[in-house]
Amino acid sequence: MKQFIPFWIFLLFFKIAAVLHYGAIAPLGERVLPLPMVGLLIGTASFIQTILDVPAGYLLDRYGYHRLLTLTTIVFILAGGMLLFPFNTPIYILSLLLASFGWLFFDPGINAYSLSWALKKQAGTFMSLRDVFCSIGGVIATILLGITLMFSPSILGGIITVSLLISLIFLYFAPKEKQSIQKQALKLPTHSHYIRRHTIFKTLGFIKQLNPASTMLLLLGFTSSTFYGMVWFVVPLLIARGSSAEIMSLGLGIFDFTVVLLGLFLGKLTDRTSKRRLVSVGLLLFTICAFLLSFQFGWFFLLFGFFATTGDEMASIALWSWLYTLNKEHAHDGLLAGTINLFHDFGWAVGPIMAGVLFPFIGPSFTLTTGALLLLFTWLIYKLLLQKYHSPLPNFAVPIKPHKNRCQI
Repeated sequence: MKQFIPFWIFLLFFKIAAVLHYGAIAPLGERVLPLPMVGLLIGTASFIQTILDVPAGYLLDRYGYHRLLTLTTIVFILAGGMLLFPFNTPIYILSLLLASFGWLFFDPGINAYSLSWALKKQAGTFMSLRDVFCSIGGVIATILLGITLMFSPSILGGIITVSLLISLIFLYFAPKEKQSIQKQALKLPTHSHYIRRHTIFKTLGFIKQLNPASTMLLLLGFTSSTFYGMVWFVVPLLIARGSSAEIMSLGLGIFDFTVVLLGLFLGKLTDRTSKRRLVSVGLLLFTICAFLLSFQFGWFFLLFGFFATTGDEMASIALWSWLYTLNKEHAHDGLLAGTINLFHDFGWAVGPIMAGVLFPFIGPSFTLTTGALLLLFTWLIYKLLLQKYHSPLPNFAVPIKPHKNRCQI
């Protein structure tokens, strides 16, 4: 694991910059645009990622995970650099657009990178370390968010740019892929280049082979990111308006702090416990606490946020580890990660749009409750899938020994 320390540090500084940018984008947008328009723009930027997620997976498999993680970091540096200029509507839109491309290869890239390097017996631990370092960056970013919102956007842009430059340096020293991605592809004898194409039906068939873990990762990715997208739209607005600003700034950090505190423990627990049971318990805990925190914007928000993230992380790590055991060949890790990330990004597109429309009419509490209802739907679907793919065997009364001696003449 020591050889991956540069990769973990890359995740840390990238997330500091990326989360800080995303957390500030709604309050910054409110300075120059109406709130529903801000939600629509944030959702549109995420929707761009959604459209490009599966092509991003193909590109990751074609050109390599490390190389495209480098590219996506450089693009995000440009997004942060835009905030160094005098702030106005065009600068805001351009920074938001560049950030959407800056996120493009990050999530599927680190997921595919992790799938390619993780050992079977340590898959849960490897995935949890990935989440822990990302979450440490998220915690630091939320602490900085409450401070930077009081200053000009140029201060924010400077912090983002410096953090991304540091992450780029550490990524350079991170291990590359174990083998060339192109060597896994078939080479046509009449061509000097590698061709790797998959139809949408083959992609869906590949996903279906990994059920129920693959389907649940798609669904949980969508519903959880929709809920978090609404939280990250509503809470920064409450902070900017001075509504329990100190507590709510900690409230945003509690989601990532929980992963830092429990991520490694949950990863080891996943390696030693029934994954199906962990997914069920985690989803139920996530759903209940999401409903409870929707009506608490004080200290109880921290408590319910802690347990909500515990449930989310428990289910997510168990599903990723479960998927790893089902995925025997690992020939399409980039495609698989890109497809799963498509649903994840679609949730981040839907969440801000829903929050931007609902917030002015029904307020923050009922806006978040709408997202919690989607999590309840996810838990119910999991129960149905579990019955389909892992239905218990009927109880037959099997005698210990034959009731007659069959050797008797």
